Amino acid sequence: MSSKAFLDKIMSTIRRHRLFVGGERVLVALSGGPDSVVLLHSLLQLRPSLSIEIEAAHFNHGIRGAESDRDQSFVEALAESWGVHLEVGKGDVLALAQKRKKGLEEAAREARYAFLREVMARRGLQVLAVAHTLSDAVETFFMRLIKGASPYGLKGILPRSGDTVRPMIEVTREEVERYCEEEGLPFVEDSSNKDINRFRNWVRWRLLPLLKEQNPKVEDAVARFMEIMREESQYMEAQVREVLKAIPLEDRQEREVSKDYLSTLPLGLRKRVLLGLIHSMGGDVQWNHLKDLNGLLKGNGEAEVHLPGGLKAVRDGESIRFTQFKEEPKDAGDQVLVFGPGLYALGEYLFHFVELGEEGGVVVKSPWSLLLDRKKVEFPMIIRYKRAKDKIFLNKVGHKKLQDLFVDAKLPRRERSRRPLLVDALGRVLWVPGLRWDARVAANEETRNFLLVTVKRSF
Repeated sequence: MSSKAFLDKIMSTIRRHRLFVGGERVLVALSGGPDSVVLLHSLLQLRPSLSIEIEAAHFNHGIRGAESDRDQSFVEALAESWGVHLEVGKGDVLALAQKRKKGLEEAAREARYAFLREVMARRGLQVLAVAHTLSDAVETFFMRLIKGASPYGLKGILPRSGDTVRPMIEVTREEVERYCEEEGLPFVEDSSNKDINRFRNWVRWRLLPLLKEQNPKVEDAVARFMEIMREESQYMEAQVREVLKAIPLEDRQEREVSKDYLSTLPLGLRKRVLLGLIHSMGGDVQWNHLKDLNGLLKGNGEAEVHLPGGLKAVRDGESIRFTQFKEEPKDAGDQVLVFGPGLYALGEYLFHFVELGEEGGVVVKSPWSLLLDRKKVEFPMIIRYKRAKDKIFLNKVGHKKLQDLFVDAKLPRRERSRRPLLVDALGRVLWVPGLRWDARVAANEETRNFLLVTVKRSF
């Protein structure tokens, strides 16, 4: 495939999935590997036709020591030579992984995306472009298949997820490497990509070569299957939405459906309806849980199935009732002291604090980012869970109890003890991420010194 054919293929993906409509300011996640280098180079070539602005960001997670520093130096030189504005971030991913009891890869991914989101907010960027290829999607497909994923998990990596786009999702790794060679593009190699003990690398270097012995175009075959799964899932999801409209939901706490009605649904649709019921209540389950739920339809008398996330399904007479059972509350003493800018984690949430000086005016506001007036807040701050009698100050309202705020926002009961708060040293609640903030400390048109706080949930 020539360079022109490669760019035409990417442009076709962009047009077909409407990844850009023109005028967007785009952040490219630049690791320095061949995929991300080709993504940046391709978008720079297509920039006049797409009418987009392009910046880049690199996160140095420090896991590979000198090699991680080498990657950073490489992307800094590359961005400078290509005339692209680059933002660089660093984080102690090892400490984060140990604190959150997660694997290094998962912790690195969370920290990287938290940094990318912070850059987008600070620089006023609307779209995040990442370098996933068709080969990545195929590897993910087999990883999920081997682990026993549901049909939802076999739809593959989507070209667009919210504000994240994947312009190279329909080109293979081999096509990327040929483009690199033809264009003479430099890149760095991640030595950990050869570690066969990593599941993805086993799929890449062991499983796929065996499959290609039987079908050299196995990636194209899997791509067609994933497309079929997406098309059929769209239809099934529409059917599920119609069924759920007839099942009342009260305050996201309870839903009840006739056992006989569920039994009349085809098995495939029935399982998706059960999953839809659970999702509508803020929960999630593995596909194998649906076997247990289906078993509730076959008997009489009282019985229940406990599900992840504090949900349970109860067979009561002729109905199946989905409800939430009381979980052990979070330890009110759990808290994290924030001594200055950086990454801080509590439970499922990752907080990123960045001093902006006078550059806060370009920040894109969202429920998960807060721009503070630096003169009105002081370190240390505290990240903690809700406590009895907690209140927050709201414009035109005054002080409001957090319990009332949660009820008004219809926040699921089980989520209320899990949502962390940003509190100052005096105990004032400054922010409930995703909901409201203290109007007295938020930045306004008179602010001249800004502090940006962004939050990302780990799932």
